[in-house]
Formats: sequence, structure tokens, C-alpha cells
Amino acid sequence: MPWMPSLMMLKLRILLLVFFSTVLAFPVFSQTVLLTDHPGTGSYEFGQEMIRLWWGSGEDEKHTLTVRPITESSERLVMLRNRQAELAVIDARSAHRDLGKDLRLRVVSVLWPNFLHAVVNRLTLAQPSVLSARSLLVHPNAMQAAQIWTSMVPGGQLSWWEQQQGLQEQGMLYDGMFLSAPVPLEELRQMLGRFETLSLASLEPSFILRMRQNSPWWKKWKLAKGFYPGQSQTVVGLASFSVLVARVDYPPDQTETWLKTLHQQKEKLNPHILFRNLDAKHNSLFRDTFHFHSRSRSFFGF
Repeated sequence: MPWMPSLMMLKLRILLLVFFSTVLAFPVFSQTVLLTDHPGTGSYEFGQEMIRLWWGSGEDEKHTLTVRPITESSERLVMLRNRQAELAVIDARSAHRDLGKDLRLRVVSVLWPNFLHAVVNRLTLAQPSVLSARSLLVHPNAMQAAQIWTSMVPGGQLSWWEQQQGLQEQGMLYDGMFLSAPVPLEELRQMLGRFETLSLASLEPSFILRMRQNSPWWKKWKLAKGFYPGQSQTVVGLASFSVLVARVDYPPDQTETWLKTLHQQKEKLNPHILFRNLDAKHNSLFRDTFHFHSRSRSFFGF
């Protein structure tokens, strides 16, 4: 019968119409990919905390947030340029070296300060100074400080921190120690509380000058007294800042969501240590160094 094919086609069209109407009725989710360093680092911990905050804020109903660990900052920047991610956390050295040259990328926010902790052993040193030390334990994240120290202390012996062993087991074996980390570092706080002969020391002006000449992404920084056991006065040292980066065309409304989420946390009850150290005013230190996202510039007031 000639009407049978037409009837079947009509039924097929109705089924397709119902199917597509059902699909369109579901909400559309977009995925936001954040690139960080490997597990165990501050940037990865930052990403995990952002996922927790994302779920608590209701933003997960609009955008799902995924953290993807990529060890090298340079690779994170390549992926960002190639639209394989929306945001990335970049270390201070890479930010200083690469961001000023690339107008496709923008800084959303400067993040927490990583303070260069200089610990000295008063049991073995006549002067509480790393320049008086003859043996130094160094974490890999303080490599630039170690290079300056060896140039200023002829015959000084460096030992690299074995991450398989605890800080307390290694720290007492040397005259001093370099470690870059957000403040306060709980493991260091425990060690200084346990061993009274160890103390946090200020860096000499000559050392600060050499560091900043060699690695200008380090800023002169003061740590108010009382952050660590036995710290009875302000410690003068250096700090570097990681940055949160996006492409220049990252949507302004999503940029503002990130900025508000980041900089409102320190006012909350018991914020994560990384967010407790965030300060919107720190961004003004870099207003002439980095290209900031347009929404970030208005948010920070410059």
C-alpha cells in the first residue's frame, strides 16, 4: 500500500522530535579545567580546595571543575594557549620569564606568598646567620637561594632534602636550612617547637640583594613575630608568588567568580592556609610586571 511508507516516516519524525526535545530540556554543563603541579605541591592542594569550594558555592550547577596535574609550568602554558584548559597555576620564575611576552595570556590573580625560610642551628653557629653556616640542608624549591649561598660561602656543603624522610629527622644534622613554603608551615612549626637550638633567621641585606639581582621574581618580605615558636621579632627575608593565569578571552563573569571565591575565603571561619595568606593588595606589586585580565584590573582597582 502506498500510504505505509509515509506513515512510517511520520512516526519516525515524531520520535526524532521527541528525542531532541528531551535532550534540549537537560541543562548544558561546561567543563573548566585547572592545570596545577603534581600531587603534594601547594598548587595541587589549591586545586583540590577549589573543587571543594566549587561544590559548596553552587557553581558546579553551571561549570564542572576538573584539576589536571602537569609537572612543568611551561607545559601548562602551552596547554593553556592551545585551549586544552581554561586556567593554570604557574610558578613565580615561569611567570616572570614567560608571561610578559605573551599577549594571549592574562593573570587572573597573584596567589599566596611562598616565604624563603632560613633556619639556623645556634648549637653549631656563633652567629645566627646562614652566611655563617658551613653545611646547609636545601629543599629543591629553594634552588636559587642555594646557588647564591654557594657563591657567597666558599667551601660550603649543600645537601638536598630527601622527601622520603621527615624534616625533623634531617634538620638537626646541618648548620642551617633553606625551604620555600606558605606561612606557617606546620612541619617546620613542630620542628622549631621541639628543638630550641633551631630558629628562624633574617637574611642579610647582601644576600637579599644578590638573590634579587639573580632572580628578580623574589620580593623583599617581612614575617611578623609570633608565626613560629621562638620567633620573638620580625624576620626579614624573601617571598615569591605563584599566579593564576587564563587566556585573554576568558569570560569576564567567570573571571569575577574566581576572584570573589579566592579573595573572600580569608573572611570565612577557619579558611585553608593557602587562602588565609591571599591578599588582594599583593596584586598591586605586580601591576607593571604582568598583563592582568581586564576584569581583574577593575576588581583590584588599577
